[in-house]
Amino acid sequence: MVCPRCGRGQPASEAWVLPRCPDHPDRAMVSREALAAADGDPFLGMVVGGRYAIMEVLGAGSMGTVYRARQEAMRRDVALKIVRSERLVDPQAKGRFQQEAQATSLLTSPHTVTVFDFGEIQIEGKDPDLIGGSLFLAMELLEGESLGTRLKRVGRVAPREAVRIVRHALASLAEAHDKGVIHRDLKPDNLLLVPAAGPGPGDEPEICKVLDFGIAKLVTREAGIDALETQAGTVFGTPRYMSPEQAQGKALDARSDLYALGVILYHMLLGRPPYTDNDAVVVMAHHIKTVPKRPTVADPTLQLPADLERLLMRVLDKDPQRRPQSAKEFIEALDALDPLPARAASSPPGASASLSAVVPRLRRAGLPRSNVLVAGGVAVGLAVLALALSGIGAPRSLTSSLSAAGASLGVEVLDRVREHVAKKAEEAQQQLEERSDPDHVGVEEGVEPAATSPASKPSRPRPRGYERFDR
Repeated sequence: MVCPRCGRGQPASEAWVLPRCPDHPDRAMVSREALAAADGDPFLGMVVGGRYAIMEVLGAGSMGTVYRARQEAMRRDVALKIVRSERLVDPQAKGRFQQEAQATSLLTSPHTVTVFDFGEIQIEGKDPDLIGGSLFLAMELLEGESLGTRLKRVGRVAPREAVRIVRHALASLAEAHDKGVIHRDLKPDNLLLVPAAGPGPGDEPEICKVLDFGIAKLVTREAGIDALETQAGTVFGTPRYMSPEQAQGKALDARSDLYALGVILYHMLLGRPPYTDNDAVVVMAHHIKTVPKRPTVADPTLQLPADLERLLMRVLDKDPQRRPQSAKEFIEALDALDPLPARAASSPPGASASLSAVVPRLRRAGLPRSNVLVAGGVAVGLAVLALALSGIGAPRSLTSSLSAAGASLGVEVLDRVREHVAKKAEEAQQQLEERSDPDHVGVEEGVEPAATSPASKPSRPRPRGYERFDR
């Protein structure tokens, strides 16, 4: 172990009380690896509030830096989040921080990260690092993975798993909203997935915990990225997951958090949020006026129950009055859904989701060209008719019709034209959806779309720029 100030070393200690440097008794010694990784961080080794000895840097983001710290008197390690004084919005931020921290410390939901302590860092004498006045929040230290990290690792989440995560987050929000605490900055990085402590309801292997309640409005952002002023006030939060009213600087209530959670659900299901432009201002403009594509239109291979999709689009409504009015109402709507499948989130590439649910995957085989043309024409006609009927709500009669057609054509014929049918059906489905889907217009009725906005066109998400304003 070494002193982060002078580098004096001594053998590692297993004691809960960390050794202090003889030349710098106000500093706890840390491991050489932690010192190297901290890259000169001025808080390393500091004993914050006389009770939290900072051992290593765990991560950094727009809300501050998180450290592993040891509360020696309690013989436990905690996660210590520090917001540096120069990042605070205004002199009133400290008072708001205390109010928010007090309210957050009263939250007891198992789906909320527990807050143990909070305060302001006081520096006696000279302060060459300008760290005096910084705010700290001591929280439970959890081993897990943020949803943001998981999405970057796996791309997307199966519908049943996505709904489970959202329901856990809603359980946290329900308690917070009842106590007057609005999150204001819900995003995948603020949802932590941790192993379950023991057997629970449904024997779930992990649970989702929400962190960083109320901290967003305390911190200033980098100019030109997230620091956006409006006539109504200052905008705080992360643009990709921001509600329309938050993007306009309006007063926020629980429904703003529900919208943000809806955007997170959309991201989990499709592997990208509804608006992916690199420009934060453009993304916020889309939240204000552009209706997102329905998930099954944005990705026709997505196997998503219609009732879940309708609920998601309701949560993403621009008008807060048309969304669920509370986290409890959102939970009840999720509980009313039909059971979701446990399998993968999307169907095989190149296959229509509705068609693959009716016609099983079949093997290819050789067939004279004339038979292929005749059978293919009939099968394509049936597929197009099926898709048209599915738009007016007749899936069961459609299944029966296809079964009867299969019997008359012969299974062998259908086996050999399977790929041709799937291709034509996918093209027909896309054309029908584009012509009949009112949401496909892309903007609300009566609102002109941005002519030059790249986000108003269907496009693949661009990975670069994601870190610009989400961190």
